[in-house]
Amino acid sequence: MDIVIGKNLFDEIRKFLSENIEEDIFLIIDENVSKYYLNKILQYLSDFKVNVYTLTPGEESKSLDIVKDIYSELIEVNCDRNTIIISFGGGVVGDISGFVASTYLRGVDYIQIPTTLLSQVDSSIGGKVGVDFKGYKNMIGSFYFPLATFIDIELLKSLDTRDITSGVGEVLKYGIIYDYDFLKYVYSNIDSIYNFDDEVLETIVKKSVSIKNRIVSQDKRDKGIRKILNFGHTIGHGIESFYDFKRYNHGEAVILGMIYESFISKEIGLIEEEYFNEIFSVLSKLVDPVIFNIKEVDGILKNMSYDKKNKKDKIVFVLPTDRGEVQIFDNIEKDLIKKTLSGDWIWK
Repeated sequence: MDIVIGKNLFDEIRKFLSENIEEDIFLIIDENVSKYYLNKILQYLSDFKVNVYTLTPGEESKSLDIVKDIYSELIEVNCDRNTIIISFGGGVVGDISGFVASTYLRGVDYIQIPTTLLSQVDSSIGGKVGVDFKGYKNMIGSFYFPLATFIDIELLKSLDTRDITSGVGEVLKYGIIYDYDFLKYVYSNIDSIYNFDDEVLETIVKKSVSIKNRIVSQDKRDKGIRKILNFGHTIGHGIESFYDFKRYNHGEAVILGMIYESFISKEIGLIEEEYFNEIFSVLSKLVDPVIFNIKEVDGILKNMSYDKKNKKDKIVFVLPTDRGEVQIFDNIEKDLIKKTLSGDWIWK
C-alpha cells in the first residue's frame, strides 16, 4: 500500500490512477467536501468515467442503510470488479467507502483521499473499515487496506477550528502512547497548527502516520500491540454514543476519554500526579471536561460495556504507565469508573 504525504497532490493522484486502473471510478464524497473540491477533482479525473455518490456529513450517515444505498448505485451504474472506489472526505466517508469496497463483489480496490486532520493521521491508516449499528460505534466492519492513500495537507485549510481540534487530540494521543518528545513538540506548536503552518502540519502528519504504521505493521488484525491505539476510546466511544453522536464529534469525545482515562491511571498509581497534570493541562484546553450526572454516568458506562476490546464482562482500558508509554488493563473497578465520570475532582 502506498502512502503519499504532501501538498497539492491532484497531479500525483491522476498519474497513479492512470497507471493502476482499467475502467470506471466510483467517487464517494460528502456534501461539505463536495462544495470545495468536487469540481476540482473531476477536472483531474476527466480522462476517466466517474460516478459520484454524495453523502450527508456526520456520523448518522455511517449506517447499513447508506451502505445498501451505495450498493444499489454501484449496481445501477454497472460497476464491476475493475471499478475503483475513491473515498474523498473525512473519517465517515473513509470508513463507509472502505467497507463497501471490502464487500461489493467480494472486494474491489479503493483509494483514500482523507480531507480532515483526524482522518489523515488516524482513520485512513490501518485498514479498519465499518459502520455503526444500533447506536454502537463501529460494530460491523472488516480489515481492508486501500490500494493507496494520498494525504494532502493543503486540504486541511478548509477546516474549521472544531475539526482541527479533533485531529490535534488524535495527534497528541500518539505522543502519550508512544513518543513523549513528539507530545512536547505538538503542544509547543499548537498555535502553528491552528494557523495552518505548512511545515508544522506536514511534520505532525508524517510523524503520526509513521507511528501508526509502525504499530499496525506488527498487528494488522488488532489482536495485540495495536490495541494501544485505543487510548481514550473506551470512555470516548461511550460518551460519543450516549449522545447519539450529536453533542461531541469523534475527536472531541476521544479527547475527553483521554482525560478521564489518565485520571484513572493516576488514581491507581500508574502515573504520578505531575504527569497527569501535564496531560490534563493540554487536553482540557482543547475540550472542556464535563461533570456528568448519575444518569449520564450510567448511560456512558452501559455503552462502554459493548466496546469491541472488552473481554466478556470486563471493560478493557489502555492506560498511561509512563511518559510515552501505555499498557492494557481489564481490572478497573466500576466504582472508580463512576467516580471518574462524575468529575468531582475536575475543578479541585
